[in-house]
Amino acid sequence: MTKYLLGIDGGGSKTDFLLCDLELNEIGRLISPRSNPNDIGIDRLESLLTEGINSLLCKCGVEKEEILSAFAGIAGLTSADYSVRVKNLLSKMLPNAKCDALHDGINVLYGAFPKSDGVSIICGTGSSCFVKIGNTIFRIGGYGSFDLVGNGYEIGKSAIAHSLRVFDGRAEKSILSQSVTARYGEDLVASLDKLLAMTKDELAALAPVVFDAASQGDSAALAIIRANMEYIAELINKAGDYFESEYRVALAGGILKNEIALDMLSSLVDSRAILVTSDRAPSFGAAAKAYSLID
Repeated sequence: MTKYLLGIDGGGSKTDFLLCDLELNEIGRLISPRSNPNDIGIDRLESLLTEGINSLLCKCGVEKEEILSAFAGIAGLTSADYSVRVKNLLSKMLPNAKCDALHDGINVLYGAFPKSDGVSIICGTGSSCFVKIGNTIFRIGGYGSFDLVGNGYEIGKSAIAHSLRVFDGRAEKSILSQSVTARYGEDLVASLDKLLAMTKDELAALAPVVFDAASQGDSAALAIIRANMEYIAELINKAGDYFESEYRVALAGGILKNEIALDMLSSLVDSRAILVTSDRAPSFGAAAKAYSLID
């Protein structure tokens, strides 16, 4: 019987199911909707995973009994008992597989460093940092609403906060505030109920507005970006405590694809930190993590 690995990467925008052979060569792939349980609920997540796994295996002509190992790295999975529920679901669906389920930051780690040590940073709608030493994982920051900085959500929220301060006279008018009011109206207070009802994704969608203002030299936008990059740099610099010399940091997420943010971050991190961008999909990292379960 042929043996396979299953890697699942889930986040706020999509879920990527990847089936690999034991050499980590891709056999098949399936893309499904977003899967953060804090956004869609754990019951819907379980249904999405069940449907996705069944569809992928059917598409590839692979039996469930042929899956040797499976790993699901999904944003928000460290909340409540979500990781336990997903791990149990995988184990129930795949009777011969060694299974585990954790945060999607693990996927970035194993995608960039499948057989070596390193650090992963995700800076998208949310943010997280994980350190990999051997197959031991350490988490730094990114603790939900208790530690919510360094991401698109916070950048978007800060843009509206700044614009409200401009509206009531606590701050000077800026390119950023003009862009925000162009979207939501000059009287932001009249739109406050609508603004307060915005989702994390809707607020994070304002990040490009902040970057556009920053590219025009807007001091308010630049200050917002810098405050968030200082937080990401803090995570990276703390991760350096796990290493005696240079260490590689894999960057993921849309925020760090912006040159202004990346340049700021580069100027703030430990000189020993080598910032890299992995060209492998996070789902490959999930499959690599699945492989580590059978080592």
